[in-house]
This record gives sequence, structure tokens and C-alpha cells, in this order.
Amino acid sequence: MPPSRRLDSPSPGLSLARLTMLAVLAVTPACGDDGAAGPDAAPGPYDDPGDFPRDGCAPGTLADLVGRTAPAILHLEVRYPDYPRFIGSTALRLDPSAGGGAAFTALLAGEPAEVRTSSADDLVVRQTFADGTGVRALDLCGRDAAGELRGHYVLCRDGECLAATVRGKVVERLAESEASGLALLGEHGGRAAWPGGITVNVRVLADVAYLANYGDGLRLVDVRDPAAMSDLGHLPVEYPDAGEIYNDVKLVTRASDGRRFALMASNRVGVVVVDVSTPAAPTIAAHFGTPANGETAINVHTLALVGTRAYLGNPGVGLEIWDVADPATPVLLGLWSHPSGEGYLHDLYVVGDRAYLAYWDAGLQVLDVAAPATPRLLGTYVDYGELTSHSVWTAPVGGRTLAVHGDEQYGAHLRVVDVTEDAAFLTELGQWQTRPEVSIHNLMIDGELALAAHYQDGVRVIDLADPRAPTTRAWFNTWPGPAAGYGESFYEGAVGIDYEPGRRRLYVADSHRGLLVLALAP
Repeated sequence: MPPSRRLDSPSPGLSLARLTMLAVLAVTPACGDDGAAGPDAAPGPYDDPGDFPRDGCAPGTLADLVGRTAPAILHLEVRYPDYPRFIGSTALRLDPSAGGGAAFTALLAGEPAEVRTSSADDLVVRQTFADGTGVRALDLCGRDAAGELRGHYVLCRDGECLAATVRGKVVERLAESEASGLALLGEHGGRAAWPGGITVNVRVLADVAYLANYGDGLRLVDVRDPAAMSDLGHLPVEYPDAGEIYNDVKLVTRASDGRRFALMASNRVGVVVVDVSTPAAPTIAAHFGTPANGETAINVHTLALVGTRAYLGNPGVGLEIWDVADPATPVLLGLWSHPSGEGYLHDLYVVGDRAYLAYWDAGLQVLDVAAPATPRLLGTYVDYGELTSHSVWTAPVGGRTLAVHGDEQYGAHLRVVDVTEDAAFLTELGQWQTRPEVSIHNLMIDGELALAAHYQDGVRVIDLADPRAPTTRAWFNTWPGPAAGYGESFYEGAVGIDYEPGRRRLYVADSHRGLLVLALAP
């Protein structure tokens, strides 16, 4: 669940410093006196509408926004004209000040910011970095025919400024019932009970849920009775001071003795192999993964498991294939990276000897992994405009093999792609979307139903019976709207899912609420 971004190979005009600044901060810029002007050589104040370009501005179009008496969460897309394949998504939270009027306190990308101008014409928000090395600021000053807010954004650090345009919307709960076709059986954990983490992924086996809880580590929960779930065990991350997180979890059982292991995707030490045979006392048994060139940390973002083979999504390396027949002594079988050097491996799905790799702006890659030492590229799906290849799942539907493919950023949605290996291979069949300002996230398929964790739009069940016209079958809204503690990130709400077909139960990893168990109606 990284910041949403697309990045080409560095051009001569894109310095390593600027590239690093973009990748780390993932938000954007703009400055000057008109639409054609560029940024000043050093950071300006950026606390007044006159410090920003005025193209696209329209007087009076922000009256409804600055006149709000309730909190507002805005989702924003940031585009850098000089680097057209870098697109950022961020969040802005506005809380009316106690004194009333057009005064607000603000969070920009989860950090405090100042509202310098608040009028029907302009909303200027400015943030100084805690280390004093720079600022980021935005001026919302217009609205287009579709109702999207428009404006400009600037990011300055160490004397350099980058300029961008920004568009966005206020994000509200969808105008629908809390649920349809999905019923809440119970929920457990969350930020209050599990401080220090956000719940991002879940796998369930034999009535135990294993949750990747970001900087908090691994959580184990008894889900035998969803109405009365209880904590079984907890393994903290090893390097909290270095920013270690667990982003994914998969489960494997050692055939020789029946011991169960959780494989945790860490951004610092690769895969952490955790013996969870005794849920109350999870213990680390091994680590594995490959560092990128020149790096000491091993960043594994996601992983897939088929039998005793683990397939790792390593953004700096590509695909890693490991034998985990004995999870305590994993063996490397092979590596693969995109031949163009573009993109990075974000997520993957493997079935049989086919690996489907979501390779960000390089697109969806389909590999033959029958010989793990020499994976073979079969095809690429990349004809989907400026969006990203973020997640994928495949299944047989109606006599064909279909993939559901999701992006992750402003404008993201689900695409149905035919991956049957014949003349229709990698042909897009249909699309489905709730709204552009809320991104889709993790995906699964069961039968003719796609199951989606959809951030602020909760859990969505999509009918694929007609893949050219997918329709919503069921939903459950996990996100409450602009309640206290929300609006810190573009990536909030339902993040990860697992599904138990026999009992028609969905297990949902929600950033704030923790673990939710839902029943899917027949």
C-alpha cells in the first residue's frame, strides 16, 4: 500500500535529489505569477494566492467549501507537467475553527498545515517540514464542469521547487445504505486496541486470523465466534525505529511436522518467517529475500504462495521465487525483472505455472514460471492510459480465464481482462468504478464474483457474469466519513480481504477499525 506514483526512468533534467524528493514525499508543486511561469530558484512564501499561477482559477467557486461548518476530507491528484508520468495522490483534512467563519485547521498528507487564505476565491494551505528544509503548499482556486476542484501545488526542498497542478473532490460517504448483501458479524482490534499500526492485510486458517498490522507487527486473532473475537498473540516488528512495517501475510505448513508459519512481507528485512504453531507465542524462525543493488535493506512489499513456492514482490529487484518446503531454511530458485527496467513489482497472483505481475507503470506482466530459474515473459497488458498496475487476481469465468486488474490512485478502478491464452490473450473486456476520487485496492475472485477492498468505499462485491458490463452485487461501507482520526491519508478504509467460501465469510483488514468479519448473502 505505497504512495500512488508513476515514474519513468530519470531524464537528464531529473536529478537524483528531485527524484528522491518525489518518491519520498509523493505530493506536488506550483509557483509563479501565471500559468506559464516556473518556480523561483529558492522557496518563496507560498502563503498567498499571488504566489501561485492563476490559470484555471474562477472567482467565487469555493464558497460552498469554505462555508462548511463540518469537517471535510479532500482527495487530491497532483500532476507535474515536467514529469508527466509521475502522478501523486494525497489527502487534505479541514476542520472548522472554534471561532467559526471561514477559518480552518488543516492536515495535509497527515501532517499539520496552515490555512493561509480561506475565501470564496482561494483556499491556500501551506506546510513547513518538521526539519525546516522545505515547504509544500497548494492553492485551490477553481472548479471544472464536472465539479472537481482545481488549482496548483508546490513542493520545495533544499532550495529547489517543483510545480504541479492539482484536482480533487470532497470525499463523503456514498449516498447509499451502510450495507447491501453483506452483514457485519463482528469486528475486533483497530487503532485503539492495537496502537502503532494500521491493519492492511489478513489471512485466515482454521479459525485463526493472521493480520499484517504495518508498524505494529503481526496480530493473531481467534475468529471462531465473530461476535466475540479475541487476541491470541502478537509479534512486534524487529526494527520500529528504522520504520519497519509488515505489509502482507501468507501461511504455509511444513509437511514434515505440521508446524505452521506466517510469511510476513517486511520493508526492511525481506520476508520474516514466523512460527505460529503456538499462537500465543509467535517466534521468528528465519528471514529471506534479496537486496537491491547498493542497498542493505530488503524491501518485500507483497508475496504469493503456491504449494511450497513463495513468490515475492520486491520493488527493487522484481520477482523472487523461493522454495519454502522447510520455511526455516528457504532456498532461492530464481529471479526476474522487467527487461525494460521500467516500473516496479507491486503485487502478484500465481496459479499453476502462471504468474501475473502488477508492475506499476510497466503494466500487467504474465510469466511462465514452470522453470523457476528461467521465468519466461508471455505478454504484457499496459494499454490503460495513465493509471497503474497495482493488483490482480485470475479465475475461470464462463469458459474463459479472466483477470480482475486494479489501479491505485486518483481515478483508479477495476478492469476485466481476458487472459485466456488464445487470440484474445490480454484483451480488456470491461470496466467498473465507484467514483474517481476513491481508489480501489486488493482484489480476489470467487466463482463469478470479484471481491474488492475499496478503501473509503468499503468492501464491494462485483458480478462478472457479463465481463463486459460488471455490476455491483453487494457492499459494506467500513468508512465513517470525516470522523475524528480520519483524513490523514488517501489510503484509508478497507485495505485487505480474505474469503472463506464454505461459510461465505469475508475477513476485512481495515486501516482504522482492524478486523471485520462479514457474511455474504447467497
